[in-house]
Amino acid sequence: MTKTDTILDLIAGQIREGTLPPGRKLIPVRRAAEHFGVSKNTVVGVYDRLCAQGLIEARPGSGFYVSDQRSMGAMTPAPPPPSITQAVDRISLLGAQLGGDFSLRVGDGRPPTSWSQGVIPARLGPKVLAELGGDQTGYGNVHGSAALRDQIVLSHRLKGIQIHAGNVLTTFGANHALDLVIRRLLAEGQTVLVDDPGYYPLFAKLSLQGLKVVGVPRTATGPDLAALAQLAVSHSPRMFFTQSLCQNPTGTSIDLPTAHGILQLAKQYGFAIVDNDPFIDLPGTNGTRLGQLDQFRSVIQIGSYSKLMSASIRVGYIIAPTEVCERIAELKLVTIVNSSGLAETLVADLLANRRYQRHVRKIETRLALARADYLARIRKLGLQTLGGDGEGYYSYLLLPPATDEAGFVRSGAAHGIFFAPGSVFRVNDKEPGPPALRINITRSEDPRFYGFLQKALKGQV
Repeated sequence: MTKTDTILDLIAGQIREGTLPPGRKLIPVRRAAEHFGVSKNTVVGVYDRLCAQGLIEARPGSGFYVSDQRSMGAMTPAPPPPSITQAVDRISLLGAQLGGDFSLRVGDGRPPTSWSQGVIPARLGPKVLAELGGDQTGYGNVHGSAALRDQIVLSHRLKGIQIHAGNVLTTFGANHALDLVIRRLLAEGQTVLVDDPGYYPLFAKLSLQGLKVVGVPRTATGPDLAALAQLAVSHSPRMFFTQSLCQNPTGTSIDLPTAHGILQLAKQYGFAIVDNDPFIDLPGTNGTRLGQLDQFRSVIQIGSYSKLMSASIRVGYIIAPTEVCERIAELKLVTIVNSSGLAETLVADLLANRRYQRHVRKIETRLALARADYLARIRKLGLQTLGGDGEGYYSYLLLPPATDEAGFVRSGAAHGIFFAPGSVFRVNDKEPGPPALRINITRSEDPRFYGFLQKALKGQV
């Protein structure tokens, strides 16, 4: 049994035996991690699973409490199926990322707030509100804000991609777009391919749908074409989920020969491609977008404004053939009716007045300086990354082969540093792999990070 399973069984047993009675507050995550000798991520995962089983409940701002099973009666959920448990396990890092008391967050997926200052107006102007058509309380069109879709079409046509408004469906960010694609176009039991290492929230969504997930090794120039061809033959996948630009967690981008190879294999073996690229608008990236080569015949593009603008603005979109957008829009209508017309109109206005474009150019300049400093510092320590210099926010930092990855992350947490362990981003996180960390370049400038690295490499922490 894993440590997570052991702690879960212990607490669940105490609740069922009455040792932990209804209404009793569980010890806080940090203290529980110290008590059990595990990371806070592990405790968060245990508490998430206990919540899913209905044994405890989270009270925002207060903590976790034992549920009153007697009062719940028939509302007590049955034990979750394996797909739920696997999905909760996968997403535990996100729970730790959103909460927790860390003074330094080099493993966080988001940039610091200071990197987004100035892009969003202090108050909404009358023009933005007027563009809502005078009805600021309506649901709007299920396909999304017409103004935003027009801006998306315009930006892509300027790059030589001939799409129209019918090819665009707006969403609550990239994660919502992924969820819609998976739930509408895939069925339980089908096989999909993903980047390995890759985007761990995607793995959770695929597990939740009951899909067989197979990893394609990611290299400095994109997915390994030889491995992709072999896996296509042996698994007959329905879809391949990848990232053309600034991949999360490696920072790698797909070069032109690899992009051609992926599209040829997709055509030969009949699988669709989902390209999840929240860094489409970041200037200076050297990769090749699959959708730009394919013109969206076999590629579904997912974009987002949340990564480059603000995580609080949940605005993303899907680009796909018209009939595919129509099918996905049906699920969007059934599940949430529509996305936020107000947020989408705000983003459309920022695009139209070029405020967003000026912002991303500043991000590009700031990123280049931060990345150069980061690469120089880690190389001085004798460390390497999986994807070479990389691009975008992320770097996959390879630790010495004998490093205890979990112990390294726990030690960082004890020093107030939040690290994202490489195991979270591997498709099979239960199998040992090369010890690594995903580093957020935008949060890597603090000298405490490098000081900890230096001491850890010498065994002094």
